[in-house]
Amino acid sequence: MFSTLNPAVTLNGLSYQRNAKTSYKVLVVDDNREHVDLLRLMLEKAGMAVIPAYSGAEALRANFNHRPDVILLDLMMPDMDGYTTAQRLREVSDIPILVISAKHQTADITKAFAVGADDYVPKPYNTWELIARIQACFRRTGNTVREDEVVALSGGDLIIDPIRHRVVIRQQEIKLTKTEFELLLYFARNRGRVLTHSMILDAVWGHDAGVSKDTLKQFILSIRKKIERDPRDPRWLINEHGIGYSLVAE
Repeated sequence: MFSTLNPAVTLNGLSYQRNAKTSYKVLVVDDNREHVDLLRLMLEKAGMAVIPAYSGAEALRANFNHRPDVILLDLMMPDMDGYTTAQRLREVSDIPILVISAKHQTADITKAFAVGADDYVPKPYNTWELIARIQACFRRTGNTVREDEVVALSGGDLIIDPIRHRVVIRQQEIKLTKTEFELLLYFARNRGRVLTHSMILDAVWGHDAGVSKDTLKQFILSIRKKIERDPRDPRWLINEHGIGYSLVAE
């Protein structure tokens, strides 16, 4: 997939292909801003768009908002370390996670793979090798869902258009608030999965926002009133008692 794109650029004496129309998106997660800036320069020269995140909480939010094609993740971060971040990302996404870390011990590498990493590149790394590994991720995930893709469920009874912020229920457009729309879109992109309260709160409001489960419950009730035939007996947005919610995939 990636090798057919053009025009070519040269980096460290090697030729790489870039997409003249659509850049692949790489989420770079590292609390070291200088390292993020260096990666940004390198990856943008190779034709990729970089989304920076400086903490695990920012990474969860950026994954929801931007739907990257690949995630580059450091392990040693305060508050939420890379292992926990990878585990949380993997609960809601199949996007490839490539760990870049100064930790070289076998136990560290094994743990990274155990929590969901797809590849592991030790620091210091070779520029051309890192680019090649990222390209390999692109080739393996050629069918990644785009963030602007319209989601249609239940034979078209429920249609969500991310670009126009439109929701159509049984051929009738309905009005949602910004937060209601973000919640419904998050459920739609993870349809069929049981999403815990904390996963939903982190993705939509952020890890440190302080939004309670009761607030989330009120938003769920409001969305049900707008999309369900009978909000008291929901068909789509289902309670997973004691855990969270799920959007039934039909």
